[in-house]
This record gives sequence, C-alpha cells and structure tokens, in this order.
Amino acid sequence: MNNIIGQPVEGDNFFNREEETDQLWRTLEEGNHVLLLAPRRVGKTSLALRVGSIASKADWKFILVDVQGCRDELSFLDTLFEKLKSIGVKVPVLARLIEWVTFARRNLPGKVEGGGFSVAIVPSEGQESTTLERQIERLFDEMDRSGDKVLIAVDELPVLLQSLEEGDRSGTRLKGFLNWFRALRLRYGHKVRWLLLGSVGLDTFAEVRRLTASINDLQLSSLGAYSEPTAIAFLQALGKGKNVKMSKALCKVILREIGWPLPFFLQLVFHELHSLLGRPSRQAQPKDAKKACDQLVAPEFYKHFEPWRGRLGEGMNEEHKQAATVLLNAICCHINGLPRVGLLNALIAKYPQRDSDEVSRILATVLGQLERDG
Repeated sequence: MNNIIGQPVEGDNFFNREEETDQLWRTLEEGNHVLLLAPRRVGKTSLALRVGSIASKADWKFILVDVQGCRDELSFLDTLFEKLKSIGVKVPVLARLIEWVTFARRNLPGKVEGGGFSVAIVPSEGQESTTLERQIERLFDEMDRSGDKVLIAVDELPVLLQSLEEGDRSGTRLKGFLNWFRALRLRYGHKVRWLLLGSVGLDTFAEVRRLTASINDLQLSSLGAYSEPTAIAFLQALGKGKNVKMSKALCKVILREIGWPLPFFLQLVFHELHSLLGRPSRQAQPKDAKKACDQLVAPEFYKHFEPWRGRLGEGMNEEHKQAATVLLNAICCHINGLPRVGLLNALIAKYPQRDSDEVSRILATVLGQLERDG
C-alpha cells in the first residue's frame, strides 16, 4: 500500500470504508440521487471513485466530473458533455451539443446564465430550430430510455456555484441554475443517477442562501474520520508497505497526538515518521511519533492545512465567516475545547449590540457549518 497524500486513491491504495461504500452504492442503485457530506480531506473523491468502480463492474457507465475549474454554465455543460462522450454515451444529440457549446463559449459569452437555457440554437440545414434547454432534455431523455445506466459524480459543485453568485449578486443566476439542475435530476432519474460532493458542503452553501428547496431531492450520505481500530489498521498497513513495524502502542501515541484521525493526517504523520527512521529504517519509538507530529506544525508544513484556513469563508456569508473566526480563535486557546456557553459568550463579546437570541441563532448555524466542513 502506497502512502499517497492529498490525492484521490484507487485500487489497493483505497483503505477500508467497506460499510460506507456499500451503503452509498446501495442508495444510488435503489434510485436515489445522493449528496455526500464530509469534512475536507476525508476522502470523498476516493470514495466516489470506489463506488464508480463498483458501478462499472455492475455494467453501469461512470464519470467523475470535476467542476472546480468551471466558472459559468457553459463551461459546466462543456465539461459534462465531454465526460459523457469519453465513456461512450451514444446518443446522436450529444455530438451536436458539444459542437454548439464550444461555439457558444467562443461567441456568446453571457448569453446562457441563471438557468436560462432557452437560448436558441441555430438549426443546421434540414433541421428545425430548437433551444439549448430542449436539446439537453433530449439528451437526458435518450439516455434515460437507452439500455445504459449512468452514474454521474460531480466534484466541487459549490465552487462553480460561488462563481455564478459572484457574477450576479442578486442571486437570480444562482437560484436559476440550482432550480434547473434539480428539475433535470427529478425528470430524468430512471437510468441516470447523480452523486454530488465537494470540499465545501452543498448543504451549508444552500442553507446560508435559503436555497435548500433546490437540493431537497438529494438523499444524504456521510463520511467521517476513521474509528480508532481502523486508524490503527491503516497506520499498520502503511508501515507494512515501507517495512516499518507499527505496534498498536505506537499507533495510539500518534492518535493521541493528532486527536482527529483523518486519513490525511495519519498519512502526513507516517510520512514524517518514516523520514525520521532513516535508511534502512530503525525501530520506531514513541518519541519518534511525537517528534513527527511536532514537526507538522512548523511553518513549512502550513500548506497542508491551508484548505481549512484559506477556504474557511467558502459557502458562508461575511457575518458567518467573522463568527467562525471568533469561535475558532476561542476554541484553539483551550486544549479540551469550550462548552457551548463559552462559545456563546465569545460571540456576544463580538456582537455586544445584538440581541442574545439572534447571537444564539448565529452560533447554531456557524457551528453546524464548521462541523460539516471539518
């Protein structure tokens, strides 16, 4: 087993998660679209790839569509259609849609937004006029009526949604896209399933903007940190791959030091521990594990934890971002954390002029966002 840090893994490098994998696949197979909720760096994309592998073995077609590089509706459609083409979706309208979207991205910037897919497509010779919306419906209708079942996993959707929001502060464009996407899922779900995931929780994003109705068709599935037995087995599997004996006692030292056994944290610690042991590796001692953990809080390792700090405000409004910063600053001063009343007092100090009930509501919302996003 290779220690691949910070990247999606497949095959033998995907460790455990059998229960989560089976539950997620069963939910999709039964006819549901799924929103996968999990903290950052917990392995959502790897889980999606594992479920996709199971789907492929069951004669489904599978694509993972990463949309974090998409900035508008057309780039989303372009990425989606090209992925469908790559897995051999054979419906005549797909080629025409790819051609038209390519043309539109070059020549019609700003014409397709807010779910406004009613923009006309210039007909080819001998064809009647139509719209982008009708052609997308035709694509999914033909896919739904074909013999193929298709699982579409969309990664980093909230990043795209944030770009849509930045392009129209009124919220109309964002709401229009989400409503269009929901209608598409509801109308064409016989042979097509959607799995949505991302480093920013879509539920958090929608809740803050009061758009939860646009995702209420999605069945929720969750993924958390490893349990202690699984974390120990994971560290031992990493050790076996590098001929490093990881005793249960040594693993428990690491777990005590990091506190929260995310696979990502365990991999970082093992990488540093293995480096400390030299070549050939000597026997690891508890002091080595502690030193490896201590090294990870040095400035040169900050990049590994930047997703939690730098992306804190993604999906939040400005007030909630400020409240989240207050809460995290208060918590980090206490090794055992703070009770809820302590957190409430920290927010009241930040907003002394606000009604206490209002501050309590802010606390409840922000704590939920922080917990879901890790």
